[in-house]
Amino acid sequence: MQPKKPILLVEDPGAGAPIARETLDELGIRDRVVSVAMPEVLAYLKAQGAERPHVVLLSVEESGDDGLTALRAIKQDDQLRSIPVVVLGPSGDRCIIDESFGLGAAGYMAKSPDHLEFSETMRTLYAYWDLSELPR
Repeated sequence: MQPKKPILLVEDPGAGAPIARETLDELGIRDRVVSVAMPEVLAYLKAQGAERPHVVLLSVEESGDDGLTALRAIKQDDQLRSIPVVVLGPSGDRCIIDESFGLGAAGYMAKSPDHLEFSETMRTLYAYWDLSELPR
C-alpha cells in the first residue's frame, strides 16, 4: 500500500466559506488534508516534526495580497521552495495568475462558482498530485 501523501490546504479565515476544504471532504480524502489558516502557514511548514506536505493548495482571494505574500515567503525559503504550491484563485484574473507563476507556483486553478465544476477541478488536481513523484 502506498503511503498517504499529505496535502496542506491554506485558506484565508476571513474569506467566507472554506469551499476548498468542503470540496476535498466531499471527495473523501479528509484524512490526507491538513488545513492551516493563512497567517500560520510558514510557522506550520517550519515546525519541528511537521510532516512535509506533498503539495500546498493555497487559496487566494480577489485582492491576492495575503495568498501571494505566503507564496512569496515559501518560495524564498531555501528549505521550503521545493514544495509545489498550487494556487486556487479567482477565474480569469490575469494579474494574480501571472504573479502566481512569476513567484514559482506549480499551477493555478480557478475557484469556479459552479460547485460541480470546482469539485471536478479538485478531483483532477488531487489525482495528479497523488500520482506525482517529487523530490525529497
